[in-house]
Amino acid sequence: MAKPYSEDLRGRVVAAIEAGATRPEVSDQYSVSLSSVGRFVRLDRETGSVSAAKFGGYKEFALAGHEALVRQLVAEQPDVTLAELVTQLAKKKITIGKSSVSRFLHHLKLSFKKKVCGPPSRIDRTSPRHVRLYRSSNRGWTRSDWFLSTKPPSRRR
Repeated sequence: MAKPYSEDLRGRVVAAIEAGATRPEVSDQYSVSLSSVGRFVRLDRETGSVSAAKFGGYKEFALAGHEALVRQLVAEQPDVTLAELVTQLAKKKITIGKSSVSRFLHHLKLSFKKKVCGPPSRIDRTSPRHVRLYRSSNRGWTRSDWFLSTKPPSRRR
C-alpha cells in the first residue's frame, strides 16, 4: 500500500506555488502529479496545514455501541438469519448492512452455521460421505467425496 507524501515535500510544493511557479513546473521539479500539487495547495488554503490525514489504523465496528442489543436479539432467537437481524435492528432505528452484521457477529463469536434442510439430490450426492473413500461405478473408479459440480468428466474408452 502506498504511503502519503512527507510533510516536508508537501510544504516545499506549496511554498514553490506561493513563490510564483506554475503547477506543471512544480510537478516536474518535485516529481509529483499535477493532482497532488493541486490537492496540497487546496489543503493548505482550506486548513492552513499540509499534513496528511490519518492513514491506516483500526476502525471500530459500526455496531460496537449496540453490542448489548445484538447479544439480546441473538439470545432471544439463536437461529436468526442476517436478514431478520437487519430488519430487527432497522425497527430500532439502526440502519446497517448484512455484511457489517455478519462481521460483528463473527467478532462476538456468535455466528451460527445453518444445516442444509433441502431434499437430497436425485442425480448424485451433493455432500461427501465420511466412510467410503472410493466407489465403483459404470464409469470406472471415482472418489466418493467429489461433489457433483467438481466431479471430473468421464473418460472415453
